[in-house]
Amino acid sequence: MTQANKNYLGVGLIGLGILSFWIFGMPTWDRISLLNDAVAEREDILLSREEVLKKIEDLNRQYQERSDDVDKIASVVPGNKSSAELVSTIESITQQSGLQLTGLSIGGATNEQQELQTAFVELNLSGTYPSLIVFLDFVEKNIRLLDVLEISVSQTGTPEGQVSLNFRITMNAYYLNVK
Repeated sequence: MTQANKNYLGVGLIGLGILSFWIFGMPTWDRISLLNDAVAEREDILLSREEVLKKIEDLNRQYQERSDDVDKIASVVPGNKSSAELVSTIESITQQSGLQLTGLSIGGATNEQQELQTAFVELNLSGTYPSLIVFLDFVEKNIRLLDVLEISVSQTGTPEGQVSLNFRITMNAYYLNVK
C-alpha cells in the first residue's frame, strides 16, 4: 500500500467517522441536551412546590397559634343563622336590663352571594328609659355582633296613672354564609 493510498484511507476513515457521528451521535446529543433541560425545568417545579408547601405549613402553624382568635371571631359572627340562639341572647339581655319583651321578629338575609350575611331583627319592648340605656349597654357589650339601626319610642298610660314607654328597636345581627 502506497503512501497516497494510506492518506486516502485515513481521510476516508475520518470522513466516515464524522458522517457516522453526524448520523448517530448528533440525535443522541440533542436528546441528552433536551433531557437536561427537562430535568432543570422539573427541578424548578419541585423547588416551587417545596416553597408552596413551606408556606402552607407556615400558614397552618399561624392558624394553630391563632385558633383562640378564630374561636372568638366565630362567636362574634357565627357560621350559620341560628334564630334560637339569637332569640335566647335577646331575651337574656332584656331580662337583665329590666325591659319586657312584647314582640320579636327576625328577617332573612339581604344578599346571599356575600360571605357576611345580615339578619334583620325587630324588637318591641316596654319599660323605662333607664332600662333602655342598660339594654343598649348590654347590646354593645354582648359577644354577638348586633347593630342597632333605629329606636322609636311611644308613651302609654296605665290605669294606676303610671307612664310606660314602648320601644320599637330595629337591629341587624350578622352571621357567615358558610357553604
